[in-house]
Amino acid sequence: MNNRDRSKYKTLSQSISWMRFPLIFMIVLLHCYCAIDVHGRSLFFGLVYPFGLFLGETGVPAFFFVSGFLFYFSQKSYAGKLQSRVKTLLIPYLFWNSLILLAYVVLAVMNHPMMIAGKSITDYGPMDYVRAFIDRGSWDDGNGVPLLCPYWYIRNLMVLCVVSPAIYFAVKYLKLVFIAIQVIWWFSIPYNGMIASSFLFFSLGAYFSIHRKDPLVDLRIRKDVFFILWLVVFLIDWIGHAFWSVPFGLYWHRLALIMNIYVLLLVGSRFGHKSSNGSLLLDKSAFWIYTVHYPLTLVVESVSERYLQQSSDFVLLGYYWLSVILVTAICLVTYVAMARLFPNMLSYVTGSRS
Repeated sequence: MNNRDRSKYKTLSQSISWMRFPLIFMIVLLHCYCAIDVHGRSLFFGLVYPFGLFLGETGVPAFFFVSGFLFYFSQKSYAGKLQSRVKTLLIPYLFWNSLILLAYVVLAVMNHPMMIAGKSITDYGPMDYVRAFIDRGSWDDGNGVPLLCPYWYIRNLMVLCVVSPAIYFAVKYLKLVFIAIQVIWWFSIPYNGMIASSFLFFSLGAYFSIHRKDPLVDLRIRKDVFFILWLVVFLIDWIGHAFWSVPFGLYWHRLALIMNIYVLLLVGSRFGHKSSNGSLLLDKSAFWIYTVHYPLTLVVESVSERYLQQSSDFVLLGYYWLSVILVTAICLVTYVAMARLFPNMLSYVTGSRS
């Protein structure tokens, strides 16, 4: 990509950079929601749905989109790109999952063994330790997760990077036909569909890089129409899940997730050029928050199960937002502390993103 192309993509690149922290925050919204028992809590579910699920489930697909775009936007060779991902993806992946595995081992030595996917670590064989880094011994139709659960995104992304030449040729020559096939594949899966969604959104981001297309160009021309359609899809999705059943509810939700990415790009194009020390901190801390927030949500879950089972929906709603704020704040404070006290270590464990 020459300098002229890069200049043309400047606004899109700024928009993508701006998206990093909002997307991480959406993942926090999702996991704090998942940490609270909503069984039989229809009012709580309805009030939280636009944040915990409508936005919350947008985070990871949008990150795949961004990753796909940036992977093919780079002018490095295939070998160079993989070498870069060793530092930014593989090393943090191995480090954090090893740290959690070590914690399980220590607990077992202290005579407090814990179950991982229905099996005690004291009964682990060599292959169990390998699978702990892949799917914790439970593949679950492609939805298995490693020890640090959110890192399924990094696991899948590393696989996508390895098979990126095949994706390149499919996107290059089949174009939108290839994207449409993946949309159908993802829509046909009634469960999470982690593999299908990973391929779809990575390929969708790749499509714009490979074909030198800027999604913001068409979106700006039809911005008003797009926002009206997006609002309609949002309302159908929200009403259909939170209040009464709407036909094809899953499809409305997945369509909404796709549209949310474009909304974020448009919003990012409006604010992405405004940089400050605060926005730089949020951008740099994104990977740390992504890694550290999940163990904190386990505390949120424990408190909810122990003390809030009989609480009203509005108390749970307050607890949800308090959890979101505290989890995010703790992550930011610990990031700043690490950046000041152990900058080299922070750089290592976050893939040199500090």
